[in-house]
Amino acid sequence: MRSGGRVGFVLLAGLAMAAWWLNKRFTEPPPQIEETPAGDGFYMTEAEITTAGPEGLPRYRLIAQEIRQRSLDGPTLLNEVRVEYNIYSPNPWLLTAPEGVLSAEQDQLQLLGGVNVLSESSDHGSTSLSTERLRIDITANIARTDAPVELTVGPQQVNAVGMVAYLLEERLQLQSEVHGRFLP
Repeated sequence: MRSGGRVGFVLLAGLAMAAWWLNKRFTEPPPQIEETPAGDGFYMTEAEITTAGPEGLPRYRLIAQEIRQRSLDGPTLLNEVRVEYNIYSPNPWLLTAPEGVLSAEQDQLQLLGGVNVLSESSDHGSTSLSTERLRIDITANIARTDAPVELTVGPQQVNAVGMVAYLLEERLQLQSEVHGRFLP
């Protein structure tokens, strides 16, 4: 091989190495899939949770458009919530809210974002209640709020701040700043 051919070969090899180096330097590495620790939580849509009372009948039925729990020992986040409470009694309650949180122990339920409560009673007729938030102690069967409340019983309306509802007793206590008028 002549010396001119050797120089050309070395130059060609040098150009190939330079092209390889430049290509490697300016080419983005392929995206890496990020490893995330596997959680033990769950996510469901159009889900229903039914909890039985001491007699074996459902105490309440919780229906949500979306249920998300990040870990099995954490709270459950709810969207578009509907709670049917005391279903098989003569005076059931229906509670609805845009959002809710069920405690990890499943003994406390918070409803948030504009809560509506409906109840039908043979004695009082239709009763509805609206408030911004409501906390339900599932074990004690008591719902309460410290937020403003609008209560409607038939054609009568009362406004108050704060309320306690005894869900199994069909009893409701307005806490303060109660304003309304009941006409015969």
